[in-house]
Parts: sequence; structure tokens; C-alpha cells
Amino acid sequence: MTRAEGPATTDDFRLLLGHFPTGVVAVTAIHATRPVGLVVGSFFSISLRPPLIGFGINNTSTSWPLISAGRTFCVNVLAADQDHVSRALAATGPDKFTDLSWHASEAGSPVIDGSLAYLDCDLHASHNAGDHLLIIGLVRRFRHLRSAAPLVFFRRGYWSLSSTPDSTQST
Repeated sequence: MTRAEGPATTDDFRLLLGHFPTGVVAVTAIHATRPVGLVVGSFFSISLRPPLIGFGINNTSTSWPLISAGRTFCVNVLAADQDHVSRALAATGPDKFTDLSWHASEAGSPVIDGSLAYLDCDLHASHNAGDHLLIIGLVRRFRHLRSAAPLVFFRRGYWSLSSTPDSTQST
């Protein structure tokens, strides 16, 4: 689809941005003794000093108010074989963790078993950004759990990276 001029529709914009692959993470916390979570495809690093990460979520999310209530959360980097986790946490309803296996991080947030890595964060800032919230987390601790391909979302579906980067190339 090519659009030369004029305002883009929401569907046009979504289709265009679907040509850019995104990694998939699960953001989790404990609320009233129960695990809560959501899936994010807009996760990014912001700063090394201090260690800050960011992600965007729809401002109508019913899970985010539960996660942010405790001001701490965990970002789980999902592996290519964890599309079932993404689907479970993208669903609506209170029982998203029914079929998910997890253990508590040092800060007490859910670490989803099989994740590649996790980052325990404190809520640093939240900003309104159109129909989304831009969340910034201060990383308190992190851990690499296993080496495998990450879960990638591209053109409305889940993909796996099939090759490894050439470490001899300079950027």
C-alpha cells in the first residue's frame, strides 16, 4: 500500500508500522497477592546511567493500574517458544496466569519460567502520549536466564530469528 499524501487512517498506520519487527516482553507484578501482567511490543532501553527502560501501553489497559499500584514490576523478555505466554497475557480477564508457570523475583514480581531474561524495576515515570502511556522504569536488578531466540512480532504474527548477528560487523 502506498499513500502519497493526506491523513492516514488508524488501520493504514498500523499496517505501515507492521513492517517493523518488535520484541515481545511480559510486564508482571503482584497485586493483592495475585499475579497480574500484560504483554508489550514497544519495549526499549533509555539510559545506562541510571539504568532506565521504557515501554508503551494502551491507556485503556485494565492491567496497568493493577501493576502500577505497587510501583514495582518485572519485565520478562520472552523467548521464541513462548508465544502462548504472550497470548495469555494479551487476553482480558483476571485469570491470565492460570496456565503459566512462574516464580518470584528478588523483588517479589512474577518471573515467567522459560523467559530469556528479566528486569526488576521501580516505576520511575509515566507520561500521556496520545492513546498510550509511556512508562519509564528504573532497573533495580536484572538476570539473564537462558540463551535462545527472542519472541518477535512482525506483520501481525509471531516470528523467531533464524540467524545470529555477525559480531565482526561494525556499526
